Amino acid sequence: MGRNKLSNEEKTRALTLLKEGASVIRVAAEVNVTRMAIYNLKKAVESLPPGTVPPRKPGSGAPKKTSPRTDKIMRREVLNDPAITAAELKKNHPALLGNVSVRTIQHRLQISLKLPTRRAAKKPLLTEAMKKKRLSFCKRYRQWTPEQWKKVMFSDESTFRLVRMASTTVRRPSDVSRYHPKYTVKTVKHPDSVMVWGGFSGNKGRGGLYFLPKNVTMKGANYIEVLRDHLLVPYAIHECEVFMQDSAPAHRSKVVQKFLTDNNIPVLDWPGNSPDLNPIENAWNEMKKAIAKKRPTNINELKQALTKLWVEMDLSYFTKLATSMPKRIGMVIQYKGNMTKY
Repeated sequence: MGRNKLSNEEKTRALTLLKEGASVIRVAAEVNVTRMAIYNLKKAVESLPPGTVPPRKPGSGAPKKTSPRTDKIMRREVLNDPAITAAELKKNHPALLGNVSVRTIQHRLQISLKLPTRRAAKKPLLTEAMKKKRLSFCKRYRQWTPEQWKKVMFSDESTFRLVRMASTTVRRPSDVSRYHPKYTVKTVKHPDSVMVWGGFSGNKGRGGLYFLPKNVTMKGANYIEVLRDHLLVPYAIHECEVFMQDSAPAHRSKVVQKFLTDNNIPVLDWPGNSPDLNPIENAWNEMKKAIAKKRPTNINELKQALTKLWVEMDLSYFTKLATSMPKRIGMVIQYKGNMTKY
């Protein structure tokens, strides 16, 4: 059975069909309302000027509990403090919102003011000094072309765990316990993990991939071994001209700097705490998503899965990552050194 209420758009559509000679039955079916609704619409327009859409009749419900002034104050508060809750808004403005329910405030923010609740993105904390260094780096290299960035060997380490939490939100029937196994997220206190070092260029795609032994942290001495065994040959094959590594202590050690200098490998003066600038972070993230679906049960399976994923990544993907650098740099400049969406 069709509806009796029509929106202004539906009224306009119905009147247009009627003017074109369509029957009431056909118009009711097209707009998905009752025939009586179309008859009432025809009757309402008889006393109106041609081309006029009948206005909505005053509703019989309760009047709004918030005024335009109240909405303006709520919007200002939320824009100043995005983490403020509806309950806190009510508490902060008892005179304005004392007789308004928390649910109504939430609805007003969500629908009327278009300020829905969203999960905040997690980004590294940046000091003013870090922001200045990021800005300085980006201004220095903003003239670089995509072709120049394709000749950079990007590198980084990342940790992959056997258990990775996929999602913290589920849709659960109201009559089912939130502790039912189907609707809980499984966690492990100390899951096994492996640290991986990898590199790629936009010229030839993936480079070396290396798994650090268990309980071994990256230090200057073993980092040189990684560079010797997994960087030197790919760097030459990829016809790279610059090496990118972050400012981790092992990377900045004197022995590592001497090794790179002795092998004629220039290094970008990379700003600290800048994963959004390093495109290999995107590759790591894609691999972590894929690993979460594969669900390996031990470290050997995890390593095999990571190696397979790395090998199967297409050159065009790595080229896209490398040539995204001008856009990344532009966004950092635009955001005055703050973190970007990357």
